Amino acid sequence: MLQAIRDKTSGWIAYLIIGLISVPFALWGINSYLGGGEEQPAAVVNGNEISARDLDQAYARYRERLLQVFGGKLPDIFQDENVVKEQVLSQLIEERVLIDYIEEQGYRVGPKALFREIAKIPSFQKDGRFDKELYQAQLRSQGYSPALFELELRRQLEMKQPENGIKLSALVPAVAVDQALALQQEKRKLRLLTIPARTDSVEVSDQEIEDFYQKQSGRFMQPARVKLDYIELNLDTVKQGIDVDENALRQRYEEQREQLTTPETREARHILITVPDGADDATVEAARQKLLDLKKRIDAGEDFAALAREFSQDPGSAADGGSLGEVEKGMMVKPFEDALFALQPGQVSDLVRTQFGWHLIRLDGINPGGTQTFEEVRDRLADEIKTEKAEAQIYDLAETLANIGYEEPDSLQPAADQLGLPIRTTDWFTRSQGQGLAANEKIRQVAFSEDVLNQKRNSDLIELGENNVAIVHLNAHEPEKLKQLDEVRNQIVVLLKKQKAREQAQQTGQQLLEKIRKGELDLQQAAEQSGGELKEVGAVARDDNSIVPELRAAAFAMPKPEDGKPRFQGVAGVNGDYSIIELDQVDVDASAITDEARQNLLKKMRAEAGNYDYQAFIKALVEQAEIQRTPVKELQ
Repeated sequence: MLQAIRDKTSGWIAYLIIGLISVPFALWGINSYLGGGEEQPAAVVNGNEISARDLDQAYARYRERLLQVFGGKLPDIFQDENVVKEQVLSQLIEERVLIDYIEEQGYRVGPKALFREIAKIPSFQKDGRFDKELYQAQLRSQGYSPALFELELRRQLEMKQPENGIKLSALVPAVAVDQALALQQEKRKLRLLTIPARTDSVEVSDQEIEDFYQKQSGRFMQPARVKLDYIELNLDTVKQGIDVDENALRQRYEEQREQLTTPETREARHILITVPDGADDATVEAARQKLLDLKKRIDAGEDFAALAREFSQDPGSAADGGSLGEVEKGMMVKPFEDALFALQPGQVSDLVRTQFGWHLIRLDGINPGGTQTFEEVRDRLADEIKTEKAEAQIYDLAETLANIGYEEPDSLQPAADQLGLPIRTTDWFTRSQGQGLAANEKIRQVAFSEDVLNQKRNSDLIELGENNVAIVHLNAHEPEKLKQLDEVRNQIVVLLKKQKAREQAQQTGQQLLEKIRKGELDLQQAAEQSGGELKEVGAVARDDNSIVPELRAAAFAMPKPEDGKPRFQGVAGVNGDYSIIELDQVDVDASAITDEARQNLLKKMRAEAGNYDYQAFIKALVEQAEIQRTPVKELQ
């Protein structure tokens, strides 16, 4: 269990890898290339294991992304860790069967395609261009080698190939697009009578309150809650106790001097007149003369970039005015490099001959490069060394904490004394919700376990994340109890009044609707009789927000009027009000059905159809695979 503390599979690199994969394949962990222990696997797919550690790490990344999406607080639907883990495991299984398919079908990503994708990643760019030194330094800072990162990225790109093939081949009939577009542009002319659920006139008796309290007592339970004492051990707390020797800092600086040095680069443009291989002297001279004429025009004041766009035969730079970007030594053939590095900014070279033809080179600027000083990187180097030392120590500290907690199960004090760590106490929290440390689902599960809650023993070591563990002990416990009637009386009164008002509004509305449909009343008369609000809504589109969503949905589900007679429909609102919808007319805005609208909708429908086809493809792969799956609760 503690081995996870040493695994370096988080940080921005892991999230970068996650970001390269489309849903549902958003949970792949690089740990799968690093091997696992002898623990029970979460699943075995076609003979390939998905370890419990793979699942834990995928779940942790997924949960972190959810926290970012929901502003740091997960909705109740994500609070049950086992349920969410089962979903994550399903996604890992889907990914594994896709990998098997890719290998079987021989999908490949070549070196050039791989490099193009790496070069696009902003984290590896400097001034908008890929920087090899930055690339290596960024990977090294996260404990990755380029080979391992490129292996993982290549796998992700290979996984995208069948996905793209299926999605791009999706077909949508033209008639389906026209029908969908007509429905989208449909407008419905409505009137709306709303009968409000009025609570001010509703009376509630003491007996009704008592009966509701007895019958619905489960709604008024105060859940069991606890407080915990805990010791938390993480990388930051360990780093605080580590001092870094000045000599070690100096030595690390010398070791990284090459990485901290930026070579001199030159911003340049060129004009190339190509000379074919094996060209005779006349052809060579004709090319030289053409470029010589261009040089005379440049010397006379014409714009170098404009001439490059018009005459340069280099397909990679001509459209950009001959720009080569930043060039450092070793990037160009020697005659070109010698000429370039002999120029001063603004100067244009004499004609230069290379195996590609004749060149004119203009130097636009010099970036001298240089080496960061020791003082500039001192803090970063110190943190780097502290982190390394803390990572080396935290495993042993965690093991010691676990051992003392087990040997002295009645208190955290012996562990705190021996390790010099503080004992902290949580606020009250329940099984489903907590703050601070108790916001972690694992902590809440352990808090209400038999050993901690009833036996009052120290917990086992709880892994909260990478290099972050805790051990807990019960501080206080309040069992579940029924709140007294006086505590919830006002709440019951509000509930009963709303319930009665809703029933009254619905009863009145349904009676009026029946009379309207029989022709005994029109909508205006029903409004006068009920005291409800009659609203001339007018023409409503499917995305119109002038009425609430449930009423709009009901209006667009109604049959079209026939023989000039309106349709009527009753709808009980979520707020307790009852509404009667009058549908008088259905029109389609033909002016909005344009070729552009067709193309936009076709693109959207193809994307939806492609996603559906792709999910069906993945489902078929899973159904055909040999899968042995361990219930998540058995992996705890």
